[in-house]
Amino acid sequence: MADTNKLIDPKHERLLKTRGRGAGKDYEPFIKVHELSSQGESVRIRSASVGRVHHLLSGLELFAFLVFDQFEKTIDIREQYPLPIEDTLDICARLGIRHPQVRGFLTVVSTDLLIDLSSGKQLAIAVKSSSELANQRVIEKLQIEKTFWETRGVEWRIFTQREVTDGMRENLPWIQPYLNPDMTNHQELGASDVQDLLYRLELHPQTKLTRLCAKLDDQYRLDPGFHLSTLRHAVAYRFIRAPLDKAFHSWTYGDLALRETVPVAGVNNAS
Repeated sequence: MADTNKLIDPKHERLLKTRGRGAGKDYEPFIKVHELSSQGESVRIRSASVGRVHHLLSGLELFAFLVFDQFEKTIDIREQYPLPIEDTLDICARLGIRHPQVRGFLTVVSTDLLIDLSSGKQLAIAVKSSSELANQRVIEKLQIEKTFWETRGVEWRIFTQREVTDGMRENLPWIQPYLNPDMTNHQELGASDVQDLLYRLELHPQTKLTRLCAKLDDQYRLDPGFHLSTLRHAVAYRFIRAPLDKAFHSWTYGDLALRETVPVAGVNNAS
């Protein structure tokens, strides 16, 4: 039977009625973490750029998400974005490849991350381990995505572990806990708190920040870890720009800059 004559998977057909629509805080991903039979490295995480909880299906997808969430030109991230099945069927017919399906039912093709930039441009990101790119069927599915987005004038890229630098491997997990939707500690952080922190750090421009923050805790008689926690929180929520390619324990004051725009995400806003 030709793919065009096959039915859509009933579960996917039901999800398409409500999922993958809208933008910003109103967007609902096509796939959610709790719906996976094996959750593995999947995670829910709040974004600094959008201010809602996102559903990410792998550790590598989390890294890709955090990279784009920290990019100050990012204004929206839509994960697990479903492509219209009429379009993917047409693309498969033109490319001469079999449409993704399970047990004879057509399944929806989704893009891992759709990024909206302040310039008005978009980026469509497929997240794959480099080892998967040796699989011909994986390549065929990626070709469906690539064709869909490029015919719409949207830049499409593949994100593999090769894009994750050594500095990112240290820095992104370092800030990740502050984007945890279930986090209750240190939820209050405002521009004045960040400015106070930067003022104190500025007085010692050559000292490594991790060591300096510990000294400031003693100087101001605050709980151990207070200043470093504030720094991590401020970087996570894009109050402060820091070099993600350089490991945080090597940062000094000169590596930091106060961002010009106020973060979109409310730091108390879990959902």
